[in-house]
Order: sequence, then C-alpha cells, then structure tokens
Amino acid sequence: MTLPPVLLQPEFLPLWQHVSATLDRRGLHDRGWVSLPDGLPPAVRARLRELVPGRSTRRLDLAQLDRALDRHGADLLTLLVAAGCSPTGRREARDADRDRRARRDGALVDAARASLGEQPWVTAWVEVVRPGLPDDEAARAAVDTVARVLAVAGEPGPRSRAEVAAQALGDAHELDRGTPSRRLVGQALACRSGRDRWDDPALWEDAGLPGDLVATPVLTWGLPLLGGGLAAATRAATGAGAPSYLSTLNLRDLAVDVPPGTVVLGVENPRLLEAAVQRGLDVPMLCTLGNPTTAPLTLIRALLEAGAEVRHHGDFDPAGVAITARLAQLGVVPWHMTAADYRQALTPDLRRFTDPVPPTPWDPELQRAMTEHGRAVDEERVMDELLASIDG
Repeated sequence: MTLPPVLLQPEFLPLWQHVSATLDRRGLHDRGWVSLPDGLPPAVRARLRELVPGRSTRRLDLAQLDRALDRHGADLLTLLVAAGCSPTGRREARDADRDRRARRDGALVDAARASLGEQPWVTAWVEVVRPGLPDDEAARAAVDTVARVLAVAGEPGPRSRAEVAAQALGDAHELDRGTPSRRLVGQALACRSGRDRWDDPALWEDAGLPGDLVATPVLTWGLPLLGGGLAAATRAATGAGAPSYLSTLNLRDLAVDVPPGTVVLGVENPRLLEAAVQRGLDVPMLCTLGNPTTAPLTLIRALLEAGAEVRHHGDFDPAGVAITARLAQLGVVPWHMTAADYRQALTPDLRRFTDPVPPTPWDPELQRAMTEHGRAVDEERVMDELLASIDG
C-alpha cells in the first residue's frame, strides 16, 4: 500500500476532517458526493481533479476517489486513518444500538406475556425495567427471575424471603439488598400492588416475602386457641396477664382452632391492646402494628378459616382506612369505622391530612365525610370509648 504522499500534506487536512465527519453522519460505507469545504487551497483542488477527474469544482465523488486510491492498494478509510481523521462509526454504533434495543424490547414483551400474563401491571413493569436491561438475553432472564419468585411466593404456607430465593433461584441470598433480582422482583410487586416504593418492607411482607420469620410478630391478647403446645402457652400467658407475640415461624406450624362463635378484635395501634391488658378486659385481640405484615395477615387468615369473626378498628386517616379496606377484602369486619363514628370523634384540634381518602365500601359516606373535614382521628383518641364498648 502506497498512498500518494501529497494527500497527507497539512493543506489537505480540512478536507479529510470534513469527509470523516460526513461518514460519521451517513455511515462508514457511504460513497456519495461530498461538498468541498470553503477555503480549500487551489493546489488541493487541482490535485483532486488529477485523482478524480470531473467537471465539478465544488463536490467530491467519494466512490471515484475510492477507486483511485484502490490503484495504490489503499481505500478511503485507510487514507482517513493515515491522515489522523479516523471516522468514529457513530452511525453504525447508533444503528447497532437501535437494533439491540429493538431485540431487547421484543424479547421482554414476549417473555413477559408468556410467563406473567397480560395484566396491566405486567405492562407497567415492562416499561419500568426495560431501560435497565442491556439486551434480549438479560430481558428473558429478568422475566424468568420474577416468574419463578412469584410462583413460589404464591404457594401455600408462609416462608422467608431467603427460603423463597433458595427454592426459586437456587441461592438464598439472591433477593438480598443490592442484588439485581431484588430490584426486579420488588418493581414487579410495586407494579402489581399499585405502590410507589419497590423497596418498602411492607410491600414484601404483604406479598408473602418477609425478610425473616421472627422479626415482625403479631401482638395478641386473650386468644382462646384450642390445643396444646403453643396454643396452651398462649392461653397460659393470658392467664398470667401477659400478651403474646406470635411470629410467622410459629404460625406456619400452628393449627389455629378456636371455639365456635369466637370474635377477635383487631386494632392498628398497640396502645389499645396494652390498655385492654391493663384493664383485664376479657376480649380476644390482635394488633396489626400499622399496616399488617406477614404474621398478622397469616393469623387473621387462619382465624377466619377456623370460623372466627375478626373485626378491625384503625385510624381515621387515609392510611388507616386503606388498611381497613384491605382487611375487609379478606373477610374482616370494619368495627366502629363508620361516618357517624368519625363525625362523633371530630374536634377542632385534630391534625389535618392532605392525601386523598381511598374508597370505604363498607360505608361510602365515610370517604365523603373524611374528604370534607380533612382531619385525622388517631385510634388512641377514641381508645376509652372503644374499650368501654367492649367492656359493656
């Protein structure tokens, strides 16, 4: 290969820079016409006419220049490299990236439909995770991870997140904080439940994926559980005037059985259960400690399956009535959670809330009343009245 030395002289540099920029826009294989840059010296133009004969003095035929260079055993790209004006291949890189993204998007949509279904939350999840997946292989792997975890989490019986990860993904630490799988599954859970925070512990608890089986037990008082073992220990604690904590670990091995006609009162805040213990009230109670996690939900479902009636009272604020609504969907009966109860408890000093009040299907008027007044009634504010109604 012997490039004509004259083409590598400094006065040719603006031309080759211009040609290189043109190939970046059009593509490395473009061999069309290119306009000559302004101010190109006459000697350069004359030398170009020798290499590339033609009548135009304003444009250069790149195809003809390539053929001329071929006679020297070179080509246009070789010339540009030798002149220090190597094109970047931006057009090719851009096209390749577009094709890669198209393959990824197609694989993600197809895999999600096949493994997760065509529900709206799946479509939302696809849009959320798509930018973070580099290619089609990663897209299919992401769907497979989520599908495996959701399938195992949906099986009967409480289990920890580590147990689910070990069974579904082959590694007990695959859903630990900071892992890609945890983010993918968390984003799926958030889309499925309509929540914003995929790393909210309550989100994972509600999905049956607690961090462990003992850290967030359910607080109980006076549960008339039948049988020996843990049931007997719970009754003994009540006889000693002590509340009991039942963990998810306990509950997965406990066959919950209660006498016919048992009514259990669920409350949101532990102060109410504490006051019932202090006053020695003979009423079965459980406390969700705010938004119910795996342990209280497991106990509530078990009590309902055993034939007990479970009632619930919570805060009169958007979060509190949302909790009540979720529990009502399980079969729990809202208790003293009507518009009349709310209005009776209103006072001018109550804190205000700004979040929208969710639907209250057990009493639609409650949503309207709370929206109208915009004041929250914490459960502790009506504690004495609630406990008096139990005692009475």
